Amino acid sequence: MTSVLLPMLATPAAPFDGEDYLFELKWDGIRALAASEGDGRWRLWGRAGADYTPRYPELAVLSKLPAGTVVDGELVVLRDGRADFPALLRRHQRHRPGPLGLVACCGQPVVIYVMFDLLFAQGQSVLRQTLLERRQQLQELVGNLKEPLLVYSEGVVGCGRTFFTNAVAQGHEGVMAKHLGSCYRPGRSASWKKIKPRATLPCLIIGYQVQRERIHRLLMATMQAGVLRYVGRLRPGSGQPDLAQRLAIRRRSQPLVPCPVPACWIEPEFYCRIACHGWTNHGRLRYPIFAGWLDHAP
Repeated sequence: MTSVLLPMLATPAAPFDGEDYLFELKWDGIRALAASEGDGRWRLWGRAGADYTPRYPELAVLSKLPAGTVVDGELVVLRDGRADFPALLRRHQRHRPGPLGLVACCGQPVVIYVMFDLLFAQGQSVLRQTLLERRQQLQELVGNLKEPLLVYSEGVVGCGRTFFTNAVAQGHEGVMAKHLGSCYRPGRSASWKKIKPRATLPCLIIGYQVQRERIHRLLMATMQAGVLRYVGRLRPGSGQPDLAQRLAIRRRSQPLVPCPVPACWIEPEFYCRIACHGWTNHGRLRYPIFAGWLDHAP
């Protein structure tokens, strides 16, 4: 059963307080479930069931958990106490990882596993137990191990707004809110909520990409330190049925600002609002969402 067990997923929400909710950091990593099977055997798999075990040899310490243990958590690379997702992604994309010594000598970061839920204990399902009960057992398991690569995700109860404000101020991705009485149900659930900061900023459309004769992506630029820079691309919003025609008649031969992706370039006449969750290390908007058109330059 554990080979096909998939994770419980959260729904988006705004910051809130709730005495029946646990609030913990939203770790900016890669979701993974793990199992200790006894005799030194262990497994690690992703939210779609992909086998991650060979990629992370240092996490063989998971075999130190009691046989029959299945946990839910996040693969993370930490830099100054914060998750470094680009560093983790580079590590995750190494398809032929060697032993831990090779990982270290090649300058690849060591990954830790932050655990936040217990799904099986000694081979018995605890999915129907409450979150509070499952986490109490998990905290005891992790505490007994004293293994630095296996970390228990701490949290607070009740004061979600303050916890969210502090987490964002410290540079974390956001906060998870989980109902203390919730069972573990694979798939999307309103009992778990993800709370992430979202900023809105004006952007200039500098080009577009076409797929199957339709506008596939808009390319955006915005002001950074007084300089207009390319900051990413996203799907166009609705409400502009003649958008392709309007863009096509404003074509230009070169991009207004340097841009690393191919596109059809246009004159600087179209502005929009973009909602996003901050910036990547490469100066791109993180998870941009089209938030509406602007009638004129901001």
